[in-house]
Amino acid sequence: MMWWDYGTSGPWYGMIFGPLMMLGFIVLTVLAVAWALRAAGFARQPDPSARTALDVLKERFARGEIDPADYEARKKLLADS
Repeated sequence: MMWWDYGTSGPWYGMIFGPLMMLGFIVLTVLAVAWALRAAGFARQPDPSARTALDVLKERFARGEIDPADYEARKKLLADS
């Protein structure tokens, strides 16, 4: 016998909150593992060979594709963003 209804099954809201609690537990577990991995230094590191917009701008200026005034204007625009 259970305290709430003298021997019948559990309350109706158990069918709603049970699965929600399980999903919440799974989400919290995944977040905790992700946090622990980041804290331990296993986070994704940026690719050191990736070029930035400023690198591309410098290369275009070095190849002569843009003039000095255009280079300075675009460099200022990149620095402001």
